[in-house]
Amino acid sequence: MSKKSLPLHIWLYSGFAPSDSGIMGIFTRQYKMEGAYVMELGEDMLTVKQEPRLIIPKTGHSAGSGFEGHEFYEASSMRKINGSYYFIYSSILSHELCYATSSRPDGGFRYGGTLVSNGDVGVNGNRFAMNYTGNTHGSLVKVRDQWYVFYHRQTNRHMYSRQGCAEPITIREDGSIPQAEITSCGLNGGPLKGEGEYSSHIACHLMGRDGTFMYGRFLNRRWKEHPYFTQTGKDRERDEDQYIANMTDGATAGFKYFAFRTLRKIAVQVSGDGQGEMLVKTEVDGLPVARIPLKAGFARTWCEAACRIPDGVHDLYFCYAGEGSVNFHAFRLIVEEETC
Repeated sequence: MSKKSLPLHIWLYSGFAPSDSGIMGIFTRQYKMEGAYVMELGEDMLTVKQEPRLIIPKTGHSAGSGFEGHEFYEASSMRKINGSYYFIYSSILSHELCYATSSRPDGGFRYGGTLVSNGDVGVNGNRFAMNYTGNTHGSLVKVRDQWYVFYHRQTNRHMYSRQGCAEPITIREDGSIPQAEITSCGLNGGPLKGEGEYSSHIACHLMGRDGTFMYGRFLNRRWKEHPYFTQTGKDRERDEDQYIANMTDGATAGFKYFAFRTLRKIAVQVSGDGQGEMLVKTEVDGLPVARIPLKAGFARTWCEAACRIPDGVHDLYFCYAGEGSVNFHAFRLIVEEETC
């Protein structure tokens, strides 16, 4: 049979499946939303040829399915890779994108694993979020010969303001995909250069002294003691100037990864009324490799200190220690003797 004579099948994937409890549960029970659905469309892309069929269950309805703990919530997306169908979705945990695979597009899906978590939950044994979590949506895209997972995280202290992110993934010979680690590298193709100036908004880890929590729909009192991504003026997609606001004592911003060579100094650009120092580390719980005294004042100012980091690829964590709060705008990696 020639390719031209093969029958055309058009599949539509849909679903929204909160738990049965609470206000949203009333809605989902009324409309009998049980998970992710597939339906076949006619060639006009309008006619539904058959009733929707359930392919992945929701929480509370998944016993024995293999999806327990990572049930479907929303954000259906399908990819065909090496002859297998990969169904990507946002799970009931909200902060993660998961995948399920099948040999056919209309059923038989088995849970595969987590592709990415915007809190890095599950990576390197992390049981607790290394970043403030919130809902995430996205899918897989192949750019040249490399596959990437695209996802988002939140800014401006509520779940509806979002920052797009991407990480490379590896598809193993058996078709499985290890969970991607969230980094500051994005589509860079490797570690960032260990010199020059970087905006603080590329931090992949952000937490307060007491850890993190999940973004809600609206502001809450907890943000008074926690850092967050924001910008001057309104949220926008062009001419952005995002930075980390409200770093109080113990707040930490982490960046991965940088390829260092002969680093001599680190400088930070801060504003606010805080008085203290910025501790620079190569591990989140490690000892400081630099201590940068911060000058008090609301205007932006650069502060620097000598720093010795061994040549090679390392993380960078900036932890504020002091009174009041500071806004962290940028940092500069200095490899030669120069002043800011």
